[in-house]
Amino acid sequence: MKNQENPRRQFLGNVRRAVIKVGASVLAELPVARIRSFAADLALLREGGIEVVIVSSGSIGMGMTRLDLKRRPRQMPLLQAAAAVGQVELMATYEDALRAHRIPTAQVLLTGRDLDSPEHFLRLRHTLMSLFDYGVVPVVNENDSVAVDEIVGSDNDLLAARTPRLVEADLLVMLTAAEGIYAASPRKGGEVIALVTEIDELAARISEGISRGRVQRSLASKVRAAQTAAQDGVPTLVASGIRPGVLANMLDDETIGTLLLPSRLRRSRKQWIAEGLAPRGALHVTADAHRTLVEGHRSLQAAGVASAEGGFGVGDVVRLLDPGGSEFARGLVSHGAADLQQVQGKDPVEMEQILGFRHSDEVVRRDDLVTL
Repeated sequence: MKNQENPRRQFLGNVRRAVIKVGASVLAELPVARIRSFAADLALLREGGIEVVIVSSGSIGMGMTRLDLKRRPRQMPLLQAAAAVGQVELMATYEDALRAHRIPTAQVLLTGRDLDSPEHFLRLRHTLMSLFDYGVVPVVNENDSVAVDEIVGSDNDLLAARTPRLVEADLLVMLTAAEGIYAASPRKGGEVIALVTEIDELAARISEGISRGRVQRSLASKVRAAQTAAQDGVPTLVASGIRPGVLANMLDDETIGTLLLPSRLRRSRKQWIAEGLAPRGALHVTADAHRTLVEGHRSLQAAGVASAEGGFGVGDVVRLLDPGGSEFARGLVSHGAADLQQVQGKDPVEMEQILGFRHSDEVVRRDDLVTL
């Protein structure tokens, strides 16, 4: 009954991994001081067992300062150049701020196309999971030198909204210059909405407000991001990145920001692999590999593959078949069909000798596999 009365506590009480988007408006003033403040908060979150991915805007603003540009450029190549210069400054600021708390960090530049590609998606996921294993906080930004979607449209909002699926996050946090989403203009006494349970309805109202010139497009971008995250059952917290201690207190202080709830609980990644993606091929495994996968909950090695079917590529879903030909599992494959046909039945050393590289010893990693 308590959870029904307090849905914020229900959704925020068990967060173990969060994607935190820092908007350009937050870093428009005092960027160094604010990033240092975020770093102190992140140290407290990590002490509580919470892993974090940062998706940070702000590179264009820092690049403009570095290049002594008084106005935001209108030409796309100059905007991209400013972003390239500012990205160095942005990462140096995060590195220094997190290093003060003995937290290592890493730069991850990507585009929406990387998340659309099964191969890039899987390799990004494996990289990020390895960073988590070493206690690293990844700082993600769009690769503005080759992509312009976020520059033109949504300030990294959509990129942030698609990241929870990539890393199996429990929460998306959108830090803005506002305290949250207001029921009416704060100039007219409007208060922050604490909880939104009907995101689509809110999005429709905001769209109507934009058409009448009453709502800023940046707000619509945040709500669209929340809609995207909600498709995976992930809630979104829109809160002020200006307020000190916002990250350290966001899970306990119910006065912070607006929490937008999905209409259903988060679908597990295992469900997504088993039900959400169409298989592109099949792997017949040996009796020993079948037993290891089912009873030992281990990864599938190339030595355990008897044969392969289909023209699958890296990151595609494949069916795993036991020696009798019955499907018993599905998973995301780490090697394409052409490479796998060369190394099936081989150990990791032989794989490297045959392929000339050693990307992954596993054909299907345990965390990319679900038994049926």
